[in-house]
Amino acid sequence: MALRPSSLVRVSGLLRADRGLAVALPEAERLAALQRRFAGVVPKAVAQACRVAAIQGDVALVFCANGAAASRVRAQAKGVARALDQADTPVAAVKVKVRADWSLPERPEKHDLPAAALGAFRELENTLPDGELKDAVERLLARRHAA
Repeated sequence: MALRPSSLVRVSGLLRADRGLAVALPEAERLAALQRRFAGVVPKAVAQACRVAAIQGDVALVFCANGAAASRVRAQAKGVARALDQADTPVAAVKVKVRADWSLPERPEKHDLPAAALGAFRELENTLPDGELKDAVERLLARRHAA
């Protein structure tokens, strides 16, 4: 199975195609690297709720979606600054801002398939020849029975 390119790879192709936007690519790559280092020192939930937005002088600006995540980043500010500090990007301090309007959207609630749809998949499973499609339908039905 081929791996899908990351969204940064796809975006980088778009940015390289337009000379006016190409100047943004190095900054996007630098911020992505900073975000990866940031995620390495804070809990996963905090990393998902926060983004390293910029480096201003030697201060990293971190936007957080809520006060709890911001509080955790402030409590770990020295460790975060050490993790972000690199030769190409010196960081001595961390400034945290709560940006509730920035927050990531909640994942939509998944709804199970109606009984009629499950029946249709069962009928389809019985009519399919052996192969990948039949195996996929069997897995779908097996997951629905386990739920």
